[in-house]
Amino acid sequence: MKEDMDVLHRLSAQTLRALAVSLREGPMSLSISALAVRQLVGPESSAVFACLRRLANDGMALRHIALLLEAIAAGAESSPDPALLFELVLSGPDLTGVPTQDTAAVFQMLVQEARQEVLLVGYAVYGGDQIFGPLAARMESEPNLKVTFCLDIPRRAGDASADQEIVQQYAREFRQKHWPWPELPELYYDPRALVPGGEGRASLHAKCVVVDQKTALITSANFTEAAQKRNIEVGLLTRYSPIAERIARYFRGLIEQGQLRPCLL
Repeated sequence: MKEDMDVLHRLSAQTLRALAVSLREGPMSLSISALAVRQLVGPESSAVFACLRRLANDGMALRHIALLLEAIAAGAESSPDPALLFELVLSGPDLTGVPTQDTAAVFQMLVQEARQEVLLVGYAVYGGDQIFGPLAARMESEPNLKVTFCLDIPRRAGDASADQEIVQQYAREFRQKHWPWPELPELYYDPRALVPGGEGRASLHAKCVVVDQKTALITSANFTEAAQKRNIEVGLLTRYSPIAERIARYFRGLIEQGQLRPCLL
């Protein structure tokens, strides 16, 4: 039966509603007609006619079939086109027939769209003074823009320093090498990356950018010049706000619960 019903989901909302009207008060209000279906549907009329007849033979009244068609139409109209919500971001050498684009270009586009907040989550940062310049400029032009970094601050092999010393050193290097501008973002880290070893150690390994809880770039690319412009990287840009909001809510929750701690800049 599912295979029979699939044909209805391939019809446009307009065609589904036209069929519903015909069943309720038009030519098919007394019986389902192959001719009437063909006039409304076109190429797939045979499969649609067979589906409608099957529904009727299974005991559905014509008015109930009309309601079903209208429900499918309403569902189709309320479901956005995935092509408008999701875009593959492939970075790397050009390949004929396969569109590619620099992750850096997508990142800069998102920065220009930001109005309220930008969340940046990453594992490695290198050459941030080149990568984050557009973001710093955006903070200057949008005084209410909140920028939050969640980054990995690891304990290097053989480093016996206190956790706070490692964090403070990271903060100094971040200001010197990656963020030399006066308007400062907030920076958070996972303290588990500082565990000397064993089962308790973990890394903040995610890489994503979320803008205004509406748009998100989820990517394999770190915040490094090589990853942003030269490496082979795969990412997904989504404008499906529930996904962007869920990512932002997750990291905001980790911060509020103290599972991600502030690194004071």
